[in-house]
Amino acid sequence: MTTFSQPFRRPGSFKDRDYLETWENLVFCVVGEVHPPGKAFAYLKYMLGEDKPNRVLRFYSVPHVEETMKLLAEKHPEYLFKDPYSGIVFPAVPESKVKVHHKPEAGVARILSSPRDPLEAKAARLVKLLSSRSKVPLERFGITGSILLGIHNLAYSDIDLIVYGLEESLKVKDALESLYLEEGSQVEKFKGERLKAWCLEKSRLHPLTFEEAEEIYRRTWNRGTFEGTMFSVHPVKADYEVEEAYGEVKVEGLRLVEGEACIADSRESIFLPAVYKIERVKIPGEEESLEREVLELVSFEGLYGGIFQPGERVRFKGLLERVESRRKGSYFRVVVGSKAASGSDYIKPSA
Repeated sequence: MTTFSQPFRRPGSFKDRDYLETWENLVFCVVGEVHPPGKAFAYLKYMLGEDKPNRVLRFYSVPHVEETMKLLAEKHPEYLFKDPYSGIVFPAVPESKVKVHHKPEAGVARILSSPRDPLEAKAARLVKLLSSRSKVPLERFGITGSILLGIHNLAYSDIDLIVYGLEESLKVKDALESLYLEEGSQVEKFKGERLKAWCLEKSRLHPLTFEEAEEIYRRTWNRGTFEGTMFSVHPVKADYEVEEAYGEVKVEGLRLVEGEACIADSRESIFLPAVYKIERVKIPGEEESLEREVLELVSFEGLYGGIFQPGERVRFKGLLERVESRRKGSYFRVVVGSKAASGSDYIKPSA
């Protein structure tokens, strides 16, 4: 059996970038693949009103997610969950609260069969193009964001696609990088004023200079424009690729650290969270024995996913965590995108 023929979603599973609409008309976006029994970790993105949806998550960054958690604490505290295996408080949506489970693969199937407007038709063309060029079946694609929810705006909404599976995602990555280089291609990297605006926004939201943001975008493969509309492509693990079960890993946040490391393996970095295996770690002020046990650099900020390659040296700031894993044993990792860092953390190419 090839991976293409295996179902990527088990019945009832919650997957990264699914959307959950609750009975109170709250809309959450699912984060990651590992969830507590009967719940799904997810951040609040929209509050649906009678006239139009209210987007409560203004930007994709940790401080702005924190803003939405304050809103939940005031109005819907039942959605806040303290994870006993990390000690972290984060929104988790109980299955009993889910009115509609919006699945990206169902969204793609709908727009491919009967697009309702020009933006949906454009999104369908992009999916067909990427499927054709990558040889990844249409059934392995999804669409997320406002188009999945049917609340998109024809004037400014983006196209946010999903690809399910590691092998499938790498094939789509290769196809996109080829399309970017083709003369006359409708698939293009950001340029001109659009690139400038992107870099200015990232340098405002993250501890990056304009030039550093520009370098990060140069390395980014999954964001561009198609027929003039901005798009993104997000790899998501198939359920059969998820090795960790909830409760098998316990983490303890220790302190914020800054240092350098060499990337040893980057295959898992295209997912969320992005996991880079690292070696030759140097953290000023820490013992060499501890440095040797820091095995992973993990980013919950999608900005840093999939942009560093094996053999490359990087600089980082993040939360040092002690990990106890049934599968991997005991080790340390550095996490980017923690509440403790309040948006001050980063991963950058070493100068």
